Amino acid sequence: MGLIWGEWFAHSRLILGFLLLWLIAMWLLPWVAHPLWILVLGGVVAVIGGPVFGGSDVMGGCEEFSFSQPATRTQRFDARLIFAVGCLLVFTLLNVFALYHNLADLILSFFVSTGLAVVELRHPELLYGVIIAMPLAALAVGFTVACLATTRAVAYTAWVWGALGSLTGLRAGLSLEDYFWDRLNGRITIPLLLMLAVVTLGIARRLYSEKEAGRASSPLRLPLSGWAALGAAALGALGVALLITWFVANYARYL
Repeated sequence: MGLIWGEWFAHSRLILGFLLLWLIAMWLLPWVAHPLWILVLGGVVAVIGGPVFGGSDVMGGCEEFSFSQPATRTQRFDARLIFAVGCLLVFTLLNVFALYHNLADLILSFFVSTGLAVVELRHPELLYGVIIAMPLAALAVGFTVACLATTRAVAYTAWVWGALGSLTGLRAGLSLEDYFWDRLNGRITIPLLLMLAVVTLGIARRLYSEKEAGRASSPLRLPLSGWAALGAAALGALGVALLITWFVANYARYL
């Protein structure tokens, strides 16, 4: 519990910032946009919070000091992960609460308000699963890259890999479902995103238990220089933009 309290003490300002953003969105969003956009906050918490929760000591340049504490690396990793996932679940539940449990009706009204043809929600379970599984996958990938990073450049750009990993998993799942069944039902997409999160965090936990401060001793040397990290992040951001463009062009077909 002491380690979890330490995580709250270290990240309380970020959590309060997310909470303030949620309050602003809950009260002001219905006046300027469709209420459904509040669901984006879960992805924001995952993409931004994952790297911060996982690699704050790397970003602050005090990883060697944190490793010198009595707590083992595994205990420290578990405390950070529990805190990160707990925060994501809390904000996801807040988002659902803000929509007054009328998510399907709000989605339908979104299509009507934008002038698109009325779309029948044949598989609402797919949407409900994605709301949880996709931010979790983004958090897992960003958390993993940041906690295994050996330089600030890698830790600060971990959000790109979190977004890219979750969007890639989502597109792969949707494409496979469309290929096998010619319709979307979540039977591949949701397990794929959850498996991505679990496997990524499992590998990260094992590697983090062997990690030492400093680039040379890291079990995951990724990448070797700050310029390489920035270049890789730029390519990753391009991939994120292309995936978002694809989803924007095809989202009506997948609902």
